[in-house]
Amino acid sequence: MPSPAEEQSAPHRWSTADLAGPTLIFIGSFLIAVTIALPTLLVGNFREIPLSTDFTTVATAEDATILDRCSLATPAARTLDADLVRQQRVVAVQPSDEHRVTLQAGTSVQAETLRIDDRAVEPEDPRPGSDADADSPDACNDATIDAVKDRVTLDRETAEPQLSARGASEIQYDSNEAPVLVPDRRGFTYLLPFDISLTDHEFFDVVTRTTVPLKYDGDTEVVGKDVARFRAEVPETDLARAAFGRPVGTDVVITRPASWFGLDGPRRDLTATLRHRSSWDLAVEPRTGTIVDAKITVDEFYAFPDGTPGVPADFRLPHLQATFAYDDTTQSRMSRLASDLATPITIWGRIVPIATGVLGVAALVVGALLINPAWLPTRFRRSGGEITAGTDG
Repeated sequence: MPSPAEEQSAPHRWSTADLAGPTLIFIGSFLIAVTIALPTLLVGNFREIPLSTDFTTVATAEDATILDRCSLATPAARTLDADLVRQQRVVAVQPSDEHRVTLQAGTSVQAETLRIDDRAVEPEDPRPGSDADADSPDACNDATIDAVKDRVTLDRETAEPQLSARGASEIQYDSNEAPVLVPDRRGFTYLLPFDISLTDHEFFDVVTRTTVPLKYDGDTEVVGKDVARFRAEVPETDLARAAFGRPVGTDVVITRPASWFGLDGPRRDLTATLRHRSSWDLAVEPRTGTIVDAKITVDEFYAFPDGTPGVPADFRLPHLQATFAYDDTTQSRMSRLASDLATPITIWGRIVPIATGVLGVAALVVGALLINPAWLPTRFRRSGGEITAGTDG
């Protein structure tokens, strides 16, 4: 039998029960650290514009009014009633990195159906004046009314244009012309930042290349989802002047006899320029900045300079008058996109931290009780390295 001195000098061996308390303390501390770190570190990465951004929206306009481009080759201007489709695809391209993303947006407006003398016709069908440019690649009876391609580099966190260090903001209105650079671009266009504040912001209009106020206009609901409403008003802009001689859209300047415009008086040629004004009503999912619904009212018309002799001050020749609204499929698609963007934030920013926090506190409490059994109720005591149950008193 070993002597008491030998027993005292023998190394102490930790039992499983001895290690349980410190282990639980370590695990609890780790879980508490995870609870604190997840919302501040990991979740922050989910609140940025994804580098995988790629979505398409479709908006329709019924009973729109357009200028028949084929009438440019006829004795008088002619407007048509039309059903239109506005399609836009937004996709992330290069240059993009952890701090910025470049979005390329292609937008087109096409005629689905035209009505001439209360008769529905296909946009590509021949009509008066169409034989004048039948062999042209830009035939007047092409279904495409307007198209534009926009590239802009954004800060992934603020969604604001970031044009320094190889950032881009260039808009191409004509596939046969070079893009127009916009070095002073400001405001949101295709999406807003995560956790957008319910206050006024700025909106950038691609057609006029101007920045206008984006005003908060209350709350509403789209496809069962609570959204914030924002509204932007783009004032009347002379596109010929705004373009500085560059083509913006189609036929920015028209020179025709006064009779072609329907004006009486002596035979003379008159020059009209294309004017544009519009309003944008956007329904934005505020957690993700996703535009889940939009109504876009466009009013484009030709007008003459003020004081043109023999021209009424209120003369307007419509070019494109339409109100576009997202179709049901687009509303559902954009609502799902908003949910997909918000889900990781909810899981890793709320559900997981709550679970790790509860488990961490529980582990700390149990570990502390195992280390100091005196804190246990009298019915629970450690005996021979084991927790045993006894009776009170």
